[in-house]
Amino acid sequence: MSRRDRRARAALAALAGALLVIASAPAAAAAPATEIVQGRYVRIVSRADWAAAAAMGPEASVRWDLEISAAAPSPGTVRVGVSALGDAPVAVDVRLCPVAWQGEDCVGGAQLLRRAWGVPRNGRTVELDAISSDDVAHVRLDVRLAGGREAGATQIRVHADGLGDRIQTGPGGQLPATGGSLPLPAIVAGGALLVAAAVVLVFARRRRGGDS
Repeated sequence: MSRRDRRARAALAALAGALLVIASAPAAAAAPATEIVQGRYVRIVSRADWAAAAAMGPEASVRWDLEISAAAPSPGTVRVGVSALGDAPVAVDVRLCPVAWQGEDCVGGAQLLRRAWGVPRNGRTVELDAISSDDVAHVRLDVRLAGGREAGATQIRVHADGLGDRIQTGPGGQLPATGGSLPLPAIVAGGALLVAAAVVLVFARRRRGGDS
């Protein structure tokens, strides 16, 4: 074997080794995704790791952080609410922080709005709190499955209603934006709380797979 052949084989072996390392390396964890829903005055900034939510097990929970604010020419009130629609029971912890969350901590002291709350799944909005248009609400939801192990899906939306705006985050095409200038793709894009449906659907698929 010539020196040139030996060098070529060594180069091929090194390349094969590099490809093996690259192929066997685990995929990088997806970063939390941020979505913005903008009305005429009211804005919701939504942040969650949807990829992690889609891969989670039935004992885990989905963390959903939302920043709700308003920029209006005159003072007013913004009502914050949650609605759900589906056939899979979910439990939600809802906390409110007056400043941005620092990891697990709320420097200003968190207010517990709901603990292990079984969200009504009739599509009606349940008001959680009302804030001044001068304030910024940092809302944190921890969503998990509750109750039985039956298959099903539930979608959850967060609503902000005030100053002539009615905006919400969540999947689907019929989302009112009364008084707002919110383009439909901005509402439907990305996650909002399609993650809530993903939690239940993932569990339902695993359950069916385990029973087969």
